[in-house]
Amino acid sequence: MSVPQVANGQRWLMLLLDADAALHPFIQAALRRAPYAALRQLECHATTSVQEAQQLLSQYRYQLALISLESVGHPTLPLLENAVLTRQLVREATSDPPLIVAMTSVGSQAERAQILELGFSGYLCKPFTLGTLFESLAAALDLA
Repeated sequence: MSVPQVANGQRWLMLLLDADAALHPFIQAALRRAPYAALRQLECHATTSVQEAQQLLSQYRYQLALISLESVGHPTLPLLENAVLTRQLVREATSDPPLIVAMTSVGSQAERAQILELGFSGYLCKPFTLGTLFESLAAALDLA
């Protein structure tokens, strides 16, 4: 895959949904230094709320979404329930759903496998390294 572009020549878009707003500039800055040219070209729209994410999903065509499962559901819900809610959020808000990388601060290998079986394109457990972030996003976009 070369430089990510949509048909009209605009940059590819990535939606970042995480209630921890302090993480947003970290991920946005990391993308600008990514080892994959395609990731460096992503335009990242960040939000902390489900409502704003729904609005953005209805307004823009995202190719990729990095979504904190706990930011969609409730921290006390089982991880898989939050994953199902995340898939519903994306499907209901857009007619052309993006690839979704699930992000969570908890989770086991078994839960990771179940989340991927639900149709997520990737899984990222916090805390993560920049290398893991890049690998997860690149794998979701089939860059590696």
